[in-house]
Amino acid sequence: MLTPQDTLHLVCIWVLDGSAILCNFLLIIVIILRFMLFSTRTPKPMRTYSIFLLNNAIIDMASAVASALGTVRIVQDREGSMIFVFLGPCTLINEELCRFCQGLHINLVQHSALVLLLSFAYRLYILGGDVFKDRRTIRPIHVWFACLLSLTMMAIPIAAYYFEQTSVAPEMITKLRLKGYTAANYNIFGSTRAILLDALGVLLSPTIMTLIFIVRHRLLLKIEKAKPTEKRLHVSIARALTYQLLLPCGVASAAVFWLLDVCEIWSSEFSERVIMLTCSIFSLASPLINFAVLPPYREIFQRSKKPNSISPHAEPFTQQSTSQQSSP
Repeated sequence: MLTPQDTLHLVCIWVLDGSAILCNFLLIIVIILRFMLFSTRTPKPMRTYSIFLLNNAIIDMASAVASALGTVRIVQDREGSMIFVFLGPCTLINEELCRFCQGLHINLVQHSALVLLLSFAYRLYILGGDVFKDRRTIRPIHVWFACLLSLTMMAIPIAAYYFEQTSVAPEMITKLRLKGYTAANYNIFGSTRAILLDALGVLLSPTIMTLIFIVRHRLLLKIEKAKPTEKRLHVSIARALTYQLLLPCGVASAAVFWLLDVCEIWSSEFSERVIMLTCSIFSLASPLINFAVLPPYREIFQRSKKPNSISPHAEPFTQQSTSQQSSP
């Protein structure tokens, strides 16, 4: 039977993940419909960029589904291992599904940060940045290939994370008062594979964050130099990306609490639970930011908008987009 703290944890995760699934599904539908319906079509400067948004929405929705199925809380055994305690409906099926959901969820959160970096780099490329030496036109198929390639690469750590989880010893179940729970053991330094996964988790996020800050700085400089009539949508996109940049920063902050608990510098049940809650917030906040900041998607919720009218943000950028896409 769940403790009151576990019940509250379960409710919070399910509210966050349920909302994330709904919001990301709605964003996916809106992006697809704006591609298909000419009267409300996505402005040209955003059509290729919206592929990044579509990929990110699919990733965030998959992450939220995996999180809801597993609904994990972390317990430290103080012997170099993490115990993943599963509270979600995956426990009604089998422990293997729970382990897969945990590996999928954790790695998709990291992958969202990688897609964010690609989004910043693409906007800088469009504005004539110098992060790419080759100035050939980026077609939608190129963006799809980059997104799918990065997702395929994440399959390796997802599989490794799954196989690294083992059954929890009976004496540890008794010691941590986890009798009746479905749980899996993850030995942080138990094998070379685990050490590589830990290194990937520790080094990948800071590296991506550093690159994002560098590319973002160059992007803002390019936007400042743009003509006033060419700025509006680029500024909106840059603002959305900047807000989304706060999401991996939040996950990193929660990871600091977790590291303090692992090192036994500051141990508390809060630090064991907050990192999973923060990852769920990540999947929810991303589509909300896109709906709130990006004009083509914000207009969906403006009741006064006529259904057959063309977005006022689209016209000033049509000529700009055409010249940029055709420039060598």
